[in-house]
Amino acid sequence: MKREDMLLLIASFIIAIALWFQVQPMFEPGHEREFYVSLQLENKPENLFVNTPTDNVTVVASGTIADLDKLDTSKVIAYLELKNAKTGEANVPIQIRAPADSNLQFRPKNPSIRISSEQIVRENRKVKIITTGTPTEGLILTGTVGNPESVELFGPKSNMQKVAFLQVTVDLEKLKPGQNATIPIAILDNDGNPVPATFTNPAKVIVAASYKTSTATREVPIIVDWAGQVAAGHSLDEITVSPDHIEISGKSEAVSIITTLKTEKVNIDGLKLSKNVTVNLLAPPGINPKISRVEVTIKVKKK
Repeated sequence: MKREDMLLLIASFIIAIALWFQVQPMFEPGHEREFYVSLQLENKPENLFVNTPTDNVTVVASGTIADLDKLDTSKVIAYLELKNAKTGEANVPIQIRAPADSNLQFRPKNPSIRISSEQIVRENRKVKIITTGTPTEGLILTGTVGNPESVELFGPKSNMQKVAFLQVTVDLEKLKPGQNATIPIAILDNDGNPVPATFTNPAKVIVAASYKTSTATREVPIIVDWAGQVAAGHSLDEITVSPDHIEISGKSEAVSIITTLKTEKVNIDGLKLSKNVTVNLLAPPGINPKISRVEVTIKVKKK
């Protein structure tokens, strides 16, 4: 064998050994990796509220580097078995569920967790409706109603004692006549802060609002509408009306364009003597005068 071939063979052998030492640890067990998973509660009695100090726990996976690199943490579940849980405090083992075909070993970093449990209390409470904003221009709020008016409130007894009121807040700028809004219920204490771990059934209330049309008022002069001519040899001295001004009311946009209000037509044709007549006022639709009839005085004198 030539010297060059011998050197090449030795170099190849050394490289092979180096690669073996580099790859071999990937397939040796005993390596660990930590990761977080959410903590689930399984088989909890319906009438029991369980409080845990954390929602996530650390899980340790053991195995080869190759298997650890293939680990899908979303398939690993940490849970507490609560079938026999009772009120009070207790240490409960953290259990791990992993895919059956995994070559890794799993354990919780902390073997157990301390929980506290309370009885769940239920009661009916009325929902208070609070309004913000202003209605559409021309409307006045007359009332609000929630459906349902009362809901079931439930939660652990210690938290339930903190609940002062249930409230929904509706924005009148967004709640138009004939519409309704579905609004989540806020569960609040005396300071207006949310009370944790308490719930309502249903969680939302349908709120409707009723409105009436807002009215504007103004005072306008009364104009006598008359026609005809007095008798020959006589002249019309003056025509007056009492009252000569009147208050009208109606929608703002309608009232704003009214500057005078007329009477029905008064006929003075052939009149020889002064007289008083009571006539109706003529108001456009949507305009309401304070009185509907006025007295017109017609003064006639001889030439």
